[in-house]
Parts: sequence; structure tokens; C-alpha cells
Amino acid sequence: METSKWIKFNYKSAIIFFAIMILTNLIFLPVLTGFGVDRAFGLFLLSSLGSWIGLSYVLLVKHGFYKSKKQAAVFVAVVGFVCTASCYFLIYLN
Repeated sequence: METSKWIKFNYKSAIIFFAIMILTNLIFLPVLTGFGVDRAFGLFLLSSLGSWIGLSYVLLVKHGFYKSKKQAAVFVAVVGFVCTASCYFLIYLN
């Protein structure tokens, strides 16, 4: 039996991920803008953190997508870089 290299998401994982993303932005964006942080930078920061936390949670905790703590730490670092880069592209370069 051949195992696929693609990560399989189910609808519950997608709901958890998007709930983390939406709640992070809805709750903390008004707080950051209230402190005088630029709205675009607040969106960039919160979207990066929300996607980083949501994707790491779904893949590491819900799906058990790691074999050792070192692999999990590297995975979290790579996910953080990719989420930050993609949010920067979407907010500032689009």
C-alpha cells in the first residue's frame, strides 16, 4: 500500500484553522489599532500569527504530523516562515 505525501485535511480541521484565523483577527485587530498600530501592519502580524498557530495546531496536535520533538520544532519554524512570507505578500505586495 502506497502512502501519499500530501496532507489530508478533513472539514473539522479546516473549521478549526479558519476559526483560529478569524477569531485572532476579530479579537485582536481592534486592540492593536486602539494602541495606534497601523491597520495593515496589524493585519499582517495577526494573520501571520493566526495562520502559524492554526496550521501548527491542526497538523501537529490533531493529525500527529511528527515523529520527534526536533522534527516538530523544525516544522513549526518552517510553517512560521511560510505563513509570514505569504501574509506579507498578500497584504503588502498585492
